[in-house]
Amino acid sequence: MKQALFLTAFLCALPVSAVIIPVVNHSFEDVAGESSFNEFTFGPLNGWDLHDPGGITSGGDGPTYYIGTLAPQPVGQDGNPGVYEFFPDGAPDGNRVGIAFNFSGSGNTNEYGFVQTLSETVAVNTQYNLRVLVGNIASGDDLGGNFYNLNGFPGYRIELLAIDTGANNPLGSATVLAVDNNSLAGSLAEGTFQESSIVYTATEGAPSLGLNLGIRLVNLNIVDQNATNADLEVDFDNVRLDATAVPEPAQASLLLATLLLTWTAAQRGRVRSHAANSG
Repeated sequence: MKQALFLTAFLCALPVSAVIIPVVNHSFEDVAGESSFNEFTFGPLNGWDLHDPGGITSGGDGPTYYIGTLAPQPVGQDGNPGVYEFFPDGAPDGNRVGIAFNFSGSGNTNEYGFVQTLSETVAVNTQYNLRVLVGNIASGDDLGGNFYNLNGFPGYRIELLAIDTGANNPLGSATVLAVDNNSLAGSLAEGTFQESSIVYTATEGAPSLGLNLGIRLVNLNIVDQNATNADLEVDFDNVRLDATAVPEPAQASLLLATLLLTWTAAQRGRVRSHAANSG
């Protein structure tokens, strides 16, 4: 028991450094080239591509389906500056959040959202942790006085991908490495964000090695049966991906054996010292 506690404590004390993998426009603050409408922008997000497997969005710039950004504004513009329309606490990171929105009556058709291919590739013996803030937008009025019924939640999915961008796949083909399929839906209150976190470890021989990493953020577009007349929107913010090197099994075994020998030798030394002092 003491051996296990010693090894656990020693291993936990070893330095572990996570490397931040760059995600372009990770907080959706860059809106250059997008069309503006009150506090919203619409159109292709800088750094991100449209995910539209069913071809339902007409490019994601309306008139029914929109991808873009939202900058939550103070309620009433002259009321409490600490309370914001749609998200009372405002944007969690920066001033804007990414949105995937479609009007009431267009749900239950197909999913859509946005995806990014990263320059970083999948490396052996590396653990990846993808963290994304997911938002359940509350109903409210935009700066033009237009009211949006945003009750309920259409569901989301977040995926860490390995994307083959080779000559045989000019448009890229994606393999899902890790996924959060709507796990926060039951606890995500109206007007709030929660963090989704998924982990993938690339081991020796994994078919994803050498492929580009990718991130996909999805509005599942499922009509909430408690809000069948509501518009459907999922919001995202502060997309972060970290990579941490993990030891190979052989290295880990060698380290554990070395630590065990060190601990055993130290214990024997203490026993001899105690015996000598007792004599």
